Amino acid sequence: MGESVNGKKRKRVVIFHQGALGDFLVAAAAVDELAEIGGWSRVDFWSKPEHVSLLAAKSYPGECRPYDSPLVSELLHDSLWRSAVMPDFLIEADRIFIFGQAGSRLMAERLSELLSTEVNWIQSFPQANDAPEHVSDFIRRQFAGLFPPISGKPLALSPPASEKRAAEGLLRELAIGSKPILVHPGSGGRRKVWPLANWHGLIDRVRRELSREVALSIGPADEYMDKFAGAMREAGIPVVSGLTPLRLSALLSLCGLYIGSDSGVSHLAAAVGIPTIAVFGPTDPFVWAPRGRGAIAVRRKWKEQDVLRWAPSERPDFQDEEIIALIQASYKASIKNPDGDHPSGQGSGLGRVKSAGSR
Repeated sequence: MGESVNGKKRKRVVIFHQGALGDFLVAAAAVDELAEIGGWSRVDFWSKPEHVSLLAAKSYPGECRPYDSPLVSELLHDSLWRSAVMPDFLIEADRIFIFGQAGSRLMAERLSELLSTEVNWIQSFPQANDAPEHVSDFIRRQFAGLFPPISGKPLALSPPASEKRAAEGLLRELAIGSKPILVHPGSGGRRKVWPLANWHGLIDRVRRELSREVALSIGPADEYMDKFAGAMREAGIPVVSGLTPLRLSALLSLCGLYIGSDSGVSHLAAAVGIPTIAVFGPTDPFVWAPRGRGAIAVRRKWKEQDVLRWAPSERPDFQDEEIIALIQASYKASIKNPDGDHPSGQGSGLGRVKSAGSR
């Protein structure tokens, strides 16, 4: 169990999380707040190392164990789980939290039988038929009764200086000036991508009318955007790809504005603290919008078959004046007051959701 330092017991906690980047960041916001009020001196993660690396500047991260270890398979097996050998990092923990959906609840129940440590299951996001509630509030509510109340404060990330230096080198290599606008149109769920014709028009208009430098970010799950990325590169737009989440967070910290779809990168941009505009469609921003000091979610309607319907020969025609106005106001505010509030109109960091019709 927890060690003692100067007669005071240090609390060791284990967090299991195997979800996507956005889900991890939402869960990490609660963990970050609980580590402070609960006196957690060390938190070991049973998760994706590339996600946990984003918390490098925090005081509490301990070891990170790969979430896809054989032990997980054993715990989910109908007979093998009873003879599963428990590793020291679980035996020595004061408390274990298993984030996930139904399958992880079974794992939590079985760990409870195998260990003397208290094991809690935290459902990582609501079901589609649940009453609408932001996922951060949904997670926070599950901790009620276990700890003193937490406020649901958004996660704040500070990339290490070494990563910022490397990101600055990348900007120089790509001949990108200071405070560019980073556009990340992709998402792990293709249906969540605002149609590429809109992204094409937006990028064209921002460069042409607003005279802002724009860089395009492509993620590891965005292979369906290869043609689009190639066309943007030919048009003179720098394209960044293959970055680790930590390096991407450092790059984001050097940008004046971020625009993206409903994706984990949008949550990362909000956590880094730059003005963030996330365009939602089939998913509900009331539930999934990124939270941060300068985060804004807008909602538009589109058909899934239109997502990739785009040709580089088409003349860009972007007519969404509301989004253009948000870009202008957010970017201007970030340059004038880089450490202050932004046009999202919230000092609490809870963000703002704006809805509109089809575009």
